[in-house]
Amino acid sequence: MRVLFTTMAARSHVYAQVPLASALRSAGHEVLVASQPDVLDDIVRAGLPAARIGATLNIEEETRDANASFEDDRNLGGLAMSNSRYDPYPWDHALGMFTAMTAMVFQNVCPEPMVDDLVGLARDWRPDLVIWDPLTLAGPVAARLTGAAHARLLFGPDQMGRNRTAFSAMLNRRLPELRDDPLAEWLTWTLERCGGGAEDMSEELVLGQWTIDPTPTSMRIPLDLPCVPVRYVPYNGPSLLPDWLREPPGRPKRLCLTLGVSLGEAAGAGTLAARDILASVDGLDVEVVATLPAELRAELGTLPPNVRAVDFVPLNALLPSCSGIVHHGGSGTFMTALAHGVPQLIVPDMMWDAMEKAHALDRSGAGMFVDAADVSPVLLRERVLALLDDPSYAAGARTVRTELIGTPSPNDIVPVLERLTAEHRAAGPQAARSPDSVRTRRAETLKPTSTGGF
Repeated sequence: MRVLFTTMAARSHVYAQVPLASALRSAGHEVLVASQPDVLDDIVRAGLPAARIGATLNIEEETRDANASFEDDRNLGGLAMSNSRYDPYPWDHALGMFTAMTAMVFQNVCPEPMVDDLVGLARDWRPDLVIWDPLTLAGPVAARLTGAAHARLLFGPDQMGRNRTAFSAMLNRRLPELRDDPLAEWLTWTLERCGGGAEDMSEELVLGQWTIDPTPTSMRIPLDLPCVPVRYVPYNGPSLLPDWLREPPGRPKRLCLTLGVSLGEAAGAGTLAARDILASVDGLDVEVVATLPAELRAELGTLPPNVRAVDFVPLNALLPSCSGIVHHGGSGTFMTALAHGVPQLIVPDMMWDAMEKAHALDRSGAGMFVDAADVSPVLLRERVLALLDDPSYAAGARTVRTELIGTPSPNDIVPVLERLTAEHRAAGPQAARSPDSVRTRRAETLKPTSTGGF
């Protein structure tokens, strides 16, 4: 079969798709990965064929600008989607969340030229299955208009699934004239603009016909949605391992430190988080391997003697030698640490699902977190020492790793994807425009098991 992957134009999102795309290709299927020019080189370097759609996105710059505009707003105007402020949350908050996400994320990640190019590519290439990043809703639009089966491939906890399910339930309880749904309005308008009709709109365009989920079951958000669990397989991109990585650590224990773009950095504070974390490990009998960009290292000046600063080192190669990791809550970092059973200390950057992962980590006993508002060298030092010295965190991390290893690998789920594609692929363009038949078939064949899988 032909499988079209589409991803947000960010390297970490590409990396999340590489293991499954490679597994399908190894099984003999045709695979094509489509995204904006920003990440085409990353796709090609992963050994996968790439197709250009749309113009350069500059997502990292856009994210920094968006972060800066919210300053101390802990919910980032709805973009965090973590619901940390409300549980359950009221209608006004839910509506504001999807208004913000639609206007500032979905429409920006999938601008009109990109959607047009992807739909055109799908019409020309005729994929049997479209696998799409949860932020790239052009994927299900293209699948719907061409009759392809389609599935979401998550990169972290399913916040969209939880929030959209809750939003839809609240929406259905409102009077018809008060049912405001910005995301559905944009998707319907997009479908019509691309040659479809309002009848093509369904919740499958937000939640997929099914979801491929690499999150360990114990950390998964409980949802009654069709799900194919898959083992997370780390991919960090092409790299040459440094010589020092083959040598034993110079101290009794090694700690990894890696940071993303935090709210403080975006707003101009620049080195605040890095300074606090580095100050917290100064003087400890621990070798700290810190991945710090050259410009940030220049701002920081002289580093503690136990810190080895590097531009990049593949986490998949580094973490087996580490007793712990301190990071910002990025999905790739979080999942790679779980895969290697390394205890984690998260200093959440508040974007998307960082707090969700922080709380899940805390519940599992595989690590802990420090709220970004409470960061200080003293508190961080206390938490780092606990992470390294308290054996319960290492035991918790090993437990989650065992669970993750027991999950079917990308190779293992290829037959499942083949079956589901055959069940959900429309016979042709006209079948794709018959939403009632698609929904009926979905209800008959996609019944989740008690564990949320097939």
